[in-house]
Amino acid sequence: MNRQRLDIAVVGAGMVGLAQAALLAVRHPQLQVAVLEASTELPEVSPDTYDPRVVALTQASRELLEEVGAWALIENNRACPYTEMRVWDAEGTGSVCFNSRDVQLPNLGHIVENNVVVDALRRRIDELPNAELISGFRLESWWRDCGLWHLQPRSDRLADVEGGERNPETLRARLLIGADGVRSRVRDLLHIRCHETNYHQTAMVCVARCSEPHRHTAWQRFLKEGPLAFLPLSGLGDENHCAVVWSADDALARELLELDDAAFALNMEKAFESRLGEVEAVGERYAFPLRARHAESYFGPGAVLVGDAAHSIHPLAGQGANLGLQDVRVLSEEIGRALKRDLDPSDNSVLARYQRRRRGDNAATLKAMSAFKSLFGAGDLHWRWLRNTGLSMVDASPLLKKRIILRAMAV
Repeated sequence: MNRQRLDIAVVGAGMVGLAQAALLAVRHPQLQVAVLEASTELPEVSPDTYDPRVVALTQASRELLEEVGAWALIENNRACPYTEMRVWDAEGTGSVCFNSRDVQLPNLGHIVENNVVVDALRRRIDELPNAELISGFRLESWWRDCGLWHLQPRSDRLADVEGGERNPETLRARLLIGADGVRSRVRDLLHIRCHETNYHQTAMVCVARCSEPHRHTAWQRFLKEGPLAFLPLSGLGDENHCAVVWSADDALARELLELDDAAFALNMEKAFESRLGEVEAVGERYAFPLRARHAESYFGPGAVLVGDAAHSIHPLAGQGANLGLQDVRVLSEEIGRALKRDLDPSDNSVLARYQRRRRGDNAATLKAMSAFKSLFGAGDLHWRWLRNTGLSMVDASPLLKKRIILRAMAV
């Protein structure tokens, strides 16, 4: 691959960045696509332990991964289909159960560890002749000249040149795609402002082993301090392991994180009402501050943002990664449309169409998640009555449940 004349350079080798590169390379073999990753230590899949950071992949996301040839690798590794989702309010009797039978489908989605998805996509990139992963490339500076981006890494990444001298390697690309997460370097270099909402909550994630099997069910209890989710895992010989995502107000989260494993497990079991029996053990815990972010624009001259670089939301509905993969699908469609019309992929009209198709939907989802967070965090009697009544009404309406499931699976 000629690194001096790339068509597309994707910054960030996470799930969204790799999926973007793979989809463009598969759909458009004439394009030369490179993924630039700052780290040289890429995540690996452990054969005997779960990664607590998981994604609830929808049908639409699975179809995208099938198209790029990664889904078979994921299924052959570890992916847990869930056929049911149970949601209930800690301060009332309202609850709702969604079942795949409601829509005559085998499952509602799959719970998959992040590193399993990333590993499968990375292997597909390695197999594609027109795609390449370049690790250890930490973008430091850039300039645009004659329709090409000139991308320079930090000076500690050196390349041999004629005469035995060693200089920073410079890459050149027609279009730059920022898939480099919530603290996007690409977004900063484009001088795109990002609106941020601090939820004053912390997400604590870990793997828990319970005394009862999860029954391929995703469980979520809404507590006043934040939602607690137990998401089913399988592939290591039993069905008693769950990925836990517990979002709690910052003060409570600090107290919980200071507990030893046994005390933390006991608190988690009580908060979960022992729905899966005793929480027998918990793995390593990770904590992330929760903030919603939305970029004012998704593109600049010759560059565009996807995934968390453009938007990030509260994890209560598990839709963040799915929204990013929908960005991937739409941007790929618009680049394909441009190629058919002999337009450069970096043309402003191409990137503006992508923004029109995605920014409104993403903004609506951000607002909905913020509204849900506020609704289920409200302690006022009227709000408690409203949300419990609402959950019970949804549970009693097969038609409404079917519409909600189909809408969620399409994300």
